[in-house]
Amino acid sequence: MFTVIGSLESFGAPVLRREVITNSVVSTVGDSVKVASGFIALGTAGAAVFGHLSAHADAEQVGMTTTGATGAELGSYVGTFTAASNNQTVAQITAVCDISKKTLYSAEVDATIGTTTGSDLSMYHMDLVDEDTLDESTAATTAAQYLTWGTDPNNSAQAVVSIFESQVFN
Repeated sequence: MFTVIGSLESFGAPVLRREVITNSVVSTVGDSVKVASGFIALGTAGAAVFGHLSAHADAEQVGMTTTGATGAELGSYVGTFTAASNNQTVAQITAVCDISKKTLYSAEVDATIGTTTGSDLSMYHMDLVDEDTLDESTAATTAAQYLTWGTDPNNSAQAVVSIFESQVFN
């Protein structure tokens, strides 16, 4: 999971962009996302990063009250939403995303941080395993999806990272 912990900008504000979610996608606040064929999809290894999901909203920019699952009760939304199979054309539920390369995240890694040389150091890079986890074994000084800033001082099992390979700003 990616959790916002700060910013490299002195004002610290996110750069928000709303895009319609791909049909049938289950997304959670904090997920790394990309835009594929014009719609938000979950981030994958090696694909440029669009941003991180900050919130879900309907076409009128109102926050969600249910999980999106068939028969879900009002008030069941707790950060995860299941888009309908026709979301792109009918409901058009959107992902509100922070697309800034300056936002800092505490990020989960798939193995003990520091196992691969540089995964616990500043100015290395790592790729995703999936939308909410970094691949510790990809730590390298060459380019990858995320730039590392060392370990999280509040959780030494996680890395502090920012977007490096951006769909928007590259």
